[in-house]
Amino acid sequence: MPGLYVIGAVVLVNVSQEIGPVLPFMLLGLVAYITWFGWRLSEVWLDGDVLQVKGPGGSFRVPLADVLLLDTGRRGRSPRVFVLGLDHPVGGISKVRFVPARSSFEQDFQARIHAARAARKA
Repeated sequence: MPGLYVIGAVVLVNVSQEIGPVLPFMLLGLVAYITWFGWRLSEVWLDGDVLQVKGPGGSFRVPLADVLLLDTGRRGRSPRVFVLGLDHPVGGISKVRFVPARSSFEQDFQARIHAARAARKA
């Protein structure tokens, strides 16, 4: 096993020498992407049949009947980003992106949206 550690250290030194000049730019790009990705996300929670949103565009409340679940992200990708569409944009915001706190969120959320939209049409 000690020989394996030496080989790993040699490989790491050789790789770091090759990408050394590029590494700061790679790290800067990674930080910029993470920052951009995080700024697009909102904090979302349900209060009865009202969706409360706190995000980049401010805080607002939207009835579930005015919400569509547009995208639930790719399965197996972490984190899964959900995208909601708003029937009536609030302050110029027509889409809300968020990461759900629990994995079983999707089915319950879709059912609540469907029930609220059905009740509005009735």
